[in-house]
Amino acid sequence: MYSYNFLITIRITYEQLCIIFSSILIGPKKFYRHF
Repeated sequence: MYSYNFLITIRITYEQLCIIFSSILIGPKKFYRHF
């Protein structure tokens, strides 16, 4: 159970990192295009 929860936490943090990274890359382009 512990390792299972550990994998879930790693996956959640990994998804958050991907979202943050993509928002850093794509965010400014959308921001400038929006204005």
